[in-house]
Amino acid sequence: MWTGKWWTAVQSKLPKGAALSPVIIATDKTQLTQFLGGKSVYPVYLTLGNIPPRLSLFHISMHLILQPSIKAGNNGMEVVGGDGNVRLIFPILASYVADYPEQCLVECMKYGTCPKCQCSATDLQNPIIGPPQTPDWTLGIIRDAEKTGTENKLHDYCMEHEVAGIHHPFWKGFPLKNLSLSLTPDVLHQLYQGVFKHLIGWCQSLMTEAELNACICSLPPAFGVCHFEKRISLLSQVSGMECKVMAHILLSCLVGKLPMKGIRACHTILDFIYLAQYSTHDNRTLSSM
Repeated sequence: MWTGKWWTAVQSKLPKGAALSPVIIATDKTQLTQFLGGKSVYPVYLTLGNIPPRLSLFHISMHLILQPSIKAGNNGMEVVGGDGNVRLIFPILASYVADYPEQCLVECMKYGTCPKCQCSATDLQNPIIGPPQTPDWTLGIIRDAEKTGTENKLHDYCMEHEVAGIHHPFWKGFPLKNLSLSLTPDVLHQLYQGVFKHLIGWCQSLMTEAELNACICSLPPAFGVCHFEKRISLLSQVSGMECKVMAHILLSCLVGKLPMKGIRACHTILDFIYLAQYSTHDNRTLSSM
């Protein structure tokens, strides 16, 4: 923001020795209920333009919020049960539900990397499974980065090792912590936008974008299936439901347009996407994937 002409123009109108602190406000109408007389609110986000973009208060805020549970998880706490008996319980983090971008933020990982192993963003296509990602490994990278001396060097060192430059992750004192095992899968970002999005791009390269759009738009309307009257390439901020419908109809649009090897490859990727969404897995489903 400081590189624009607005900052210089406003600064020149302030008293000598004064500093400008630009206020940034963002609002977006949010629907709370869909019932009769649905309720809408306007959340307001306010920040300052001279706060460094890398400065994040997320981990500090989460640490303050979860401090009581961290203490109770390490030392235990006595509670009275429904039968009147007093029991010593230990609240331990079992599941953390978050979208993929928030998973990277929570785990202090670089965006685009695997939230479960130490695989970098450029090696996700490698069939060899990387070493598991553990809190001790992440904290070790952060400790080594802090020895570099400056904030910029710390940030560069962490980025080289696929870790975000956070000094004190909020989960640092968690008992029996292994955050990567607590994170739940994110179907939208990891399967549809992480896999299916590339499948659409490959099909567009093989068929041309216009031909794939024409095939999808020409499909007859069917009950329970969204009909794309306009080109799918024009869609922005595609929702999970739209991605799900596109996956349902994709194979029917490829018949006669791609060789059988290409159709089998697309069929296999779609099978993987559907199998990955099973609520439970056994050796048979894992081998199928």
